[in-house]
Amino acid sequence: MFIRGKILIVEGPDGVGKTTLLERIKERYKNNFYMHLRVHKNMKLWHTATTRMAIKKQMEGKLVLIDRHWPSEQCYSYIRSNGPSYNPRQLYNILKDRGAKYVWCIPEDTARVKENHRINRELRHEEYHDIDNVIDDYYFSWFGKCKRNNFLTTLSPLCNRKDFIRYDLFKDGHKMDAFIDRIIN
Repeated sequence: MFIRGKILIVEGPDGVGKTTLLERIKERYKNNFYMHLRVHKNMKLWHTATTRMAIKKQMEGKLVLIDRHWPSEQCYSYIRSNGPSYNPRQLYNILKDRGAKYVWCIPEDTARVKENHRINRELRHEEYHDIDNVIDDYYFSWFGKCKRNNFLTTLSPLCNRKDFIRYDLFKDGHKMDAFIDRIIN
């Protein structure tokens, strides 16, 4: 299969450098198509539609940047409901076949991330008040110690997967260009 562009899905809890990383990528790679996904009433339909759009833009030779996708539903859905509204296995496989890479933004120092979120919610509007469990879900998915039984559990530990790359704001943030070169090339 001939693939022209690339698809990067940037994932992680609030306050781990996703936006800063994506802004830097967009500065460096002008031929990009950016999507920032939020909660939708039908998450499966929303993620399916954005996957189709990502593939279309990829075939046009664009660097597709997705700010949150199905993994966010796996982690954040426990705040607003009893868990994920669907199993994203099919979407994951479609994106994997297209060479998509997941940038898993979760620092080693999760206590610092949790404290930063508490500080940030005092300074600005944060969609969710307490995301400690969300932070833990991202962290434990990376290292294979998942506490919840969802699709991420079947992929975990993510650190052993070639399509997942970890970004640690506190370790990689000062050498962001080198990190970007590694994930794009």
